[in-house]
Amino acid sequence: MKRWWVEIVLSAIVLIGASVQIFVLNSDSSKFSSTSSSVSTVLSEIRTLFCFDPAVPALESSTVAMGCPEGTQSLGADPVPSHPEEAATLDSILAIRFAAAKAIANSEGISLQLTSGLRSKTVQARLFADEVKKLGSEQEAIKWVLPPDISHHPQGTAIDVNYNFDRPSTKWLEINGYKFGLCRAYANEWWHFEALTSPGKKCPPMKINASVDVAQYESSTP
Repeated sequence: MKRWWVEIVLSAIVLIGASVQIFVLNSDSSKFSSTSSSVSTVLSEIRTLFCFDPAVPALESSTVAMGCPEGTQSLGADPVPSHPEEAATLDSILAIRFAAAKAIANSEGISLQLTSGLRSKTVQARLFADEVKKLGSEQEAIKWVLPPDISHHPQGTAIDVNYNFDRPSTKWLEINGYKFGLCRAYANEWWHFEALTSPGKKCPPMKINASVDVAQYESSTP
């Protein structure tokens, strides 16, 4: 039986099981809560999961419940969230997504190079100070470079692609990035990408510039 038929059959089975659970509900609120949780779990498990096959290279689809076939790499089913901690490495899902995009772009004659990814907070602080000096104020600097506690680079959740060269090739990633869960984050930075969506889903609207992140950070900090 072909893989996609297997996926359809398994999805139908779990959906039928979820429906049966719903119909046997009674007035017991604890049972209702348990069943609601079960349905949410089922729906989560049958979501599409994209897997990267580096040997082809190509993407193939599976489900969260089935996982990825041997020899392929999962692109993850969710956006990669930002967080306040300093990371030791680039986020693994972000790294796989870019590797998949780079390989498939290369098969189409497009060159994508990772020019900056993970940065230490020390390096980010220096870059921010340099930008303040260059532009004359923090208010202008935050449109382009963020302080270390706010920037997503020290978190390992942001990458710069083809920075300072080959903008036309990076346009390929802007157009096709959603297939891998990669999105251009800022309208004024054509090189800056993050894993802001689930692979195959539409990217969120670009922020006008990085100062939006400062406003969000300040509003969420006590």
